Amino acid sequence: MINILFSPRWFYGKDIMIDAVSVIVLAFISYITFRYYKINKNKKQHLSFSIATGLLALSFIFKIITNFTLYTFELHTKNFGLLTFTYQTVEASNTLFLVGTLLYRFLTLIGFYLLFSTYYNEKQKPVFLIMSYFIFVATYFASQAYYVFHLSAFLFLLFIVKKYFDNYKKTRDKPAKLIFASFIIILISHAIFIFVELEHLLYVVAEITQLLGYTMLLISFITVLRYGKKKK
Repeated sequence: MINILFSPRWFYGKDIMIDAVSVIVLAFISYITFRYYKINKNKKQHLSFSIATGLLALSFIFKIITNFTLYTFELHTKNFGLLTFTYQTVEASNTLFLVGTLLYRFLTLIGFYLLFSTYYNEKQKPVFLIMSYFIFVATYFASQAYYVFHLSAFLFLLFIVKKYFDNYKKTRDKPAKLIFASFIIILISHAIFIFVELEHLLYVVAEITQLLGYTMLLISFITVLRYGKKKK
């Protein structure tokens, strides 16, 4: 079995630490929004957001397990002219790698879809378009195409970003601006991930950009909490 490693060798393990921070951030946001929902159960958006960010946190856990498994393999590199293939030993852990990758991608897309569905109802045209694409992606999953996964996430985020931009234009407050900016950064990170096969350094850039996006999202929610207290 041949696996192409997108992370540069010197970055092995560092992406695991970055993703671990993302897990903590997303889990905290999920907890906070669920508490908001418990206070006011009429706000169904809070529950959807809590579940979505919880699923995203869980997806990163599977990604961490997958990468840890991959990096602990005994890798054998053999050069063929200008091409370098990385061989990994075929063991039972390959199953863990494949299942972990599938769960990471599936839970990420489900999380983004829940965020998307929070702001678009079934009567709106984008829902039909995004669902048609989602079905295509689900069918295509068997091939484990790396760029298709990130392209799918990018498409979900594109519609989500539009809603947050509309919200910012309406409110013009700082929390709305920060949330909009954080999702823009997360959107950019998935755009960069699409091209990591062309240049592996882009994997490093994408990981750091994604961390920045989720960190800013955490700052956004802390700002929302403070903003709410001031309004009271």
